[in-house]
Amino acid sequence: MIDFLLAEANNAFSISIGIVVALGLIEGIGLLIGLSMMALLDNLSPIDIDLDADADLSVGGLTQIVGWLCLNKLPLMIWLVLFLTAFAVSGYTVNFVALTVTSALSPAFISIPVALAAGLVITSKTGSGLARIMPKNESSAVSTDSFAGRIATVTTGTARSGSPAEAALEDDFHQKHYVLVEPMEQEEVFPAGQKVLLIEKGSNGWLAVRHYQ
Repeated sequence: MIDFLLAEANNAFSISIGIVVALGLIEGIGLLIGLSMMALLDNLSPIDIDLDADADLSVGGLTQIVGWLCLNKLPLMIWLVLFLTAFAVSGYTVNFVALTVTSALSPAFISIPVALAAGLVITSKTGSGLARIMPKNESSAVSTDSFAGRIATVTTGTARSGSPAEAALEDDFHQKHYVLVEPMEQEEVFPAGQKVLLIEKGSNGWLAVRHYQ
């Protein structure tokens, strides 16, 4: 079993498990001296992606990718541990099946892409469930309801009524957030780069009006 785990074809997966163990040790040591690696990683990540639960997922952009991966729902360290573990387990599984069927391990150019795809899917599904049961840290969270009245800039696509686009804004702590916006007026159109004023949440994101400087 050890020979299988440490086989050259499994190097990427062994390294992933090694990183998970290292992160656990660092976090444990940090807690003993009053530091938290988990909090440090979250503080080093200045971008917060906010995806409304009822938003239209047909809209492309960074918001949907991050939301699907649960990067906006879990502490970064927990997400890393979850993804690295899923990637490693998927890779080992691929090679174990290959070894059982063909008596040889899969080459890296096959096992790694398959493990990566499987790892992302597992992370998405597991992360979504984990986020629902994890306690929320309200003291450090910025409520998306507080975005009403803020100015955002459309970053991706063109926003039309019923067809929102991605927009970026900054909160009082200068943290960047991404939201979906669409015009309040049916005939209005917001191209990329347009500044808009967020008015209220709608079924597909935020309803907004054009901001005139």
